[in-house]
Amino acid sequence: MKKAKNCLFISAILILLSIPITIYSAEIVWPPPPEDAKIAFVQSFSTPEDLKIKKSVFKKIWEFIIGEDVENRVVKPYGVFSADEKIYITDSSSRRIHIFDINKKKYTFIDSISKDMPFKSPIGVVVDNKENIYVSDTIIGKIFVFDQKGKIQKEIGGEGILTRPVGIAINPVNNYLYVVDTAANKARVFSLDGKPIFEFGQRGKKDGEFNFPTNIAIDKDGNIYICDTLNFRVQIFSKDGKFIGKFGKVGNRIGEFSKPKGIAVDSEGHIYVADAMYDVVQIFNQKGELLLVFGGGGSEDGKMWLPAGLYIDKEDKIYLADSYNNRVQVFKYLKGKGQ
Repeated sequence: MKKAKNCLFISAILILLSIPITIYSAEIVWPPPPEDAKIAFVQSFSTPEDLKIKKSVFKKIWEFIIGEDVENRVVKPYGVFSADEKIYITDSSSRRIHIFDINKKKYTFIDSISKDMPFKSPIGVVVDNKENIYVSDTIIGKIFVFDQKGKIQKEIGGEGILTRPVGIAINPVNNYLYVVDTAANKARVFSLDGKPIFEFGQRGKKDGEFNFPTNIAIDKDGNIYICDTLNFRVQIFSKDGKFIGKFGKVGNRIGEFSKPKGIAVDSEGHIYVADAMYDVVQIFNQKGELLLVFGGGGSEDGKMWLPAGLYIDKEDKIYLADSYNNRVQVFKYLKGKGQ
């Protein structure tokens, strides 16, 4: 009897060993096994400590005396950008820009434009190739430019120029700053020194028209992708603002939109759109055909609650502002897997 049980146990082990296991089987991936994974969850973070950024001895002593600085925690993130192992996050609740320097294991922040002028509603963020930080404040109606120490360098916009700037991005082809002016239903384009270059769009539903657009992404070829939020679609333009295409419609099925917010493009031209109502990110090809959906409502790793901004870096890491979960989540496009 004992011999028979041993044989049965050995047979079970051999069967288990014969089952193919991929490197992603223990991770959170989309689509789930047995299909080839395309998107993998990497991590989520809310505090410097989540990224192994330790507090200095002085900081620990100071917090022991006056209490912990809870604003070092991401509260309600909206915009996110990453370059050179630094992650920049706009926080509309604490009204600051969190800066996480992964290489130097350092956390800093910008919480005011000048000594007597705090942010009112920082939303968009982007960094140029000189490491200047551009931040849109949708209530003040300007773009503010800072150096890495948080010192103000210049202002872009103002009365009669920008109304309610939200999404911002720098085009790698012409090195212009593109700003989505939500209340004006336009995209406005500036040189990096703040000179207006041109604009495109107006209120409407036709091709090239907008209904309260919000966020923007630009691909490596300079093409512009704008979330035309209340037209429930994505519109694509050339770097010169000429209409190229569109996709999407209002609805409650996958491939449709209810509240499209964040938008980003990976290295292969796939278009990612975060829908704040459905708590998912939908991925489309250049024809607007749905390829994959990931996320879902919840607070566990990989789940989302009112997602906002999206950004994809050169290594195809996907940064998501998971606004009501008070965190940023990082995913990875598994380029070439299963191809």
